[in-house]
Amino acid sequence: MDSTSAPMDSVTDDLSKEISRMSCGSKEQKHQFGRTLVCVEYPAIVQNDDKMLQSLGGINKISKVYAERNRRLELRFRPDDVYCRPACADRQKVTGLLLSVKVRRKKSSGEVVNVTPTVVGKVNMAFKFTSLCDFQFLAMDKINGKMECIYDQLVPRGLLTPQWFQDPAPYFLPPATFSRMDTVQNYQYRQETVHNDTTVQPYHIGRTRRRRSGHAIFVTFSTATIPLKPRPSALKFLDIKFLGGTHLQVMKQHFAERPIWSKVALMCVTGYTSEQMKFLLPAVAYYFVTGPFRIMWVRIGYDPRKHPAARIYQSIDYRIRVQGGTQSYVKAKRSYTQYLLPYKSTPSSRPKTAILSQQAEEKPVEPDSGLSENHYIFRPGMIPPSRQMFYQLCDIKVPEIELMVERLPRIQPGVKCHERLGWLPAGFAEQCRDIINNLVVEQIKIVRENNSQPGTSEEFSEYLEEEQDNEDNEENDEEDWEDYDDS
Repeated sequence: MDSTSAPMDSVTDDLSKEISRMSCGSKEQKHQFGRTLVCVEYPAIVQNDDKMLQSLGGINKISKVYAERNRRLELRFRPDDVYCRPACADRQKVTGLLLSVKVRRKKSSGEVVNVTPTVVGKVNMAFKFTSLCDFQFLAMDKINGKMECIYDQLVPRGLLTPQWFQDPAPYFLPPATFSRMDTVQNYQYRQETVHNDTTVQPYHIGRTRRRRSGHAIFVTFSTATIPLKPRPSALKFLDIKFLGGTHLQVMKQHFAERPIWSKVALMCVTGYTSEQMKFLLPAVAYYFVTGPFRIMWVRIGYDPRKHPAARIYQSIDYRIRVQGGTQSYVKAKRSYTQYLLPYKSTPSSRPKTAILSQQAEEKPVEPDSGLSENHYIFRPGMIPPSRQMFYQLCDIKVPEIELMVERLPRIQPGVKCHERLGWLPAGFAEQCRDIINNLVVEQIKIVRENNSQPGTSEEFSEYLEEEQDNEDNEENDEEDWEDYDDS
């Protein structure tokens, strides 16, 4: 917390002069302008400080919330009830002072003789309860026609006995949260905009939720035709984002040299950020959802199902097998034990100020930190950064696998691409996984003997988790995607 900002100092100086003027004639007071405090606007009349702190989770809980940047302060009016839904306070920047005012009066008439204000500290941040509280659901059940509390049957008190685990318990399973939003929403009911783009599939109620694909074109293996040109909206957004010049030419050059890429591989080669790739990829490629080329971006106009030479670009889904010590050296993609309920953090959808200028195109974009070829290329002697990786066959730099690729038989005319195997023979992908897994296990043994942690298991693992989550979301969004029609 910055306690020496210029606006706060100017306000403090003005208030100190005013306080000094009010304190004339009294003893010199020691004002603590250098002391920084945090304000909590408690939405109730406080008569007991201990109960007030208990409803906020205690001083340790308040300190923990204050230490984390985007956490919200929770207030539970029934702190002893585990089913109580909290009211949440958001932190706001404020400018204020905490004063301690002593007023001297005459006992006979009550007339004010002297007023002595003292500055206890300055306040730069406050927690304000401006949001709505979630719906409350009490632990009660209807027994013999009368509502009775069943909380003691659900939450044990004191020392448990084996009989408590065998006794029947009532079915009381409320969700962790009833409402995802706790702020008043001003929703404008209006008719949906009709798009002229024929590639946008209609939304059918009850079938699946609307896609979040942006301007990308998603294609399944069963799709008869492939797109021959990108959507007009994808090209339009390149100009809006100042990416239609050098960035677009670089992407076209890479797809001319290699028709199929993964998003992570392109980010490693070009150094572009994930936000830039969101607009660049739909302008030059389409996304395969299923089949041997799934989660890969294919150059627009190129159909790998008709070119046997595209087998070197097929994706190999490699997952580290559960063995002793593996979990301590390779991180999982995601951890469900660290899940945070939506109401516990500050919403990321709050309005933000966006400034567009012509200088934005000239501003260099720093590549994502920790990005290296180890996140899409596998070589002997390395450990994957995650327990599940999608490698392209051409990016597996293992001599034994490269020799297997060279010895693959030539595809005979008339043979069609298999939906699961692609252009590879049966058992080829499984054999590649076995070879990779043996190399990884050997490397883990070496690292364990040297009593050191591998560098690749830590670097960029959080980014890979986020990117894989995005790809999984895109894949789940398109499980029921209809065939693309280029009419």
